[in-house]
Amino acid sequence: MATKRGEKRRIDDNKRFSKCSTEGSEAEKQVRISDDSVDVNKKTIEKLLRTNSQIISKLEVLITGQKNLKTCLSSIEKKLNDNNKNNNNTIDPEYVKELVKKVLKILFENFVYPSQDEYKFATEKYLKDKNPGFMRQFKKNQWIIFFEKKIAPTYNNISIRRTFTSRVKDVMYSVFEATGHKLPSINTQASLSKIQEWKSKAEVKRCYNNLFKKVKDGQPTTYMSLIIDKLRKENKNPSKTQIAYAISICETYLNPNNQNIQMSKSIMKSKIINNLMMVVQSRAADDRAGAADDGVTNDGRPNDGAANDDAFQRWSTAPTMVWPMMA
Repeated sequence: MATKRGEKRRIDDNKRFSKCSTEGSEAEKQVRISDDSVDVNKKTIEKLLRTNSQIISKLEVLITGQKNLKTCLSSIEKKLNDNNKNNNNTIDPEYVKELVKKVLKILFENFVYPSQDEYKFATEKYLKDKNPGFMRQFKKNQWIIFFEKKIAPTYNNISIRRTFTSRVKDVMYSVFEATGHKLPSINTQASLSKIQEWKSKAEVKRCYNNLFKKVKDGQPTTYMSLIIDKLRKENKNPSKTQIAYAISICETYLNPNNQNIQMSKSIMKSKIINNLMMVVQSRAADDRAGAADDGVTNDGRPNDGAANDDAFQRWSTAPTMVWPMMA
């Protein structure tokens, strides 16, 4: 009986020992797992730190690049501002105004009513000759846009033609007054009824009828040639087109068969063409007369101008049918 008890006790002790051993092994295993976890976590942290360091390094590169870009943009902006300042100086309104005046003066020698393309072409040619550096900054399309926005509007505000027209009228008034035929005045903004009343006056009709007649019998000078001569002295040497325009102004202004005292393109264009043909013919006659009277040929050798005046007087005293008196 005692032996059985002792055996049972040994069995129980063995079980308890085995259990303790098992629990010890489990504890050791847990310790090992914990140590492994620590190692894993440490590596993960180290990896994260390296990654963060790389990210920070890349961010620093990006920030540096951003600063460089900002500096570059500031430099570009400064250059653009400097260019704008230079351009503003180049296209100063007063410069454009003077440019337009010079180009208009050149154009008016041959074109009384220039087209937009003629304005542009003449301006471009003038700038290429006088300010080539200015033109080199433009490509073709850029120049067209620049001309339309910066220069073309100025052409609408400055008119050599209006100035010339006013001067022709003033000269015409002074010539008639000086020869004893005072021409009554009229406001250029007068109504049609006022214009009709003015053109119906005997003084106006007389001036119109005398326009191409001789001032004095036996002398070739006509009222129209006196007007042209006075314009020649003032403008030095008006072109054939300008002379034709001056004649057309006097005709249209005095003609009692129309109600026009404003020189619009629609009214004047055909008159200028017809009168220009007459002027060209008179110059051709002058060349022939010059060669015969003064020993001058058509090759540009000196001419004292006398034959030119005689030719014009012969032309302006020709029968009325030669002159295009259009209503």
